[in-house]
Amino acid sequence: MTGLSQRIVDYVAELTPLFTFQFADGHDCALSLTDGSLYMPVDESGHEKEEGWVTVLWQGDAHRRSELPGPLLAYQAALRCAQLHGIGKPPWEVSAHLEILLARLRAICGGLPSFEAILRT
Repeated sequence: MTGLSQRIVDYVAELTPLFTFQFADGHDCALSLTDGSLYMPVDESGHEKEEGWVTVLWQGDAHRRSELPGPLLAYQAALRCAQLHGIGKPPWEVSAHLEILLARLRAICGGLPSFEAILRT
């Protein structure tokens, strides 16, 4: 699968050591190494505009699944990754690392929508 949802999942999977790649249900997915949740892309090919939704199987349980806005999940994952890599470092280094991660996410998403707009959907 290609598309915004897959690119977001691939981005999250690259945020080591918190996530890794996992092939599941015929898709390239991201696996959380902290709680076992599986992030799967959503096929939005039939939609007029891709929004980057991601299916999350909480703790890997197929019975506990949610579809969530991918940019919001990826932003939160990037923040956690920058904080983890920043342990013992000055705050300006953590901020610089986070800005690098968010620049990559903006390139994937075509910009990041305001979080107020995401939370209203």
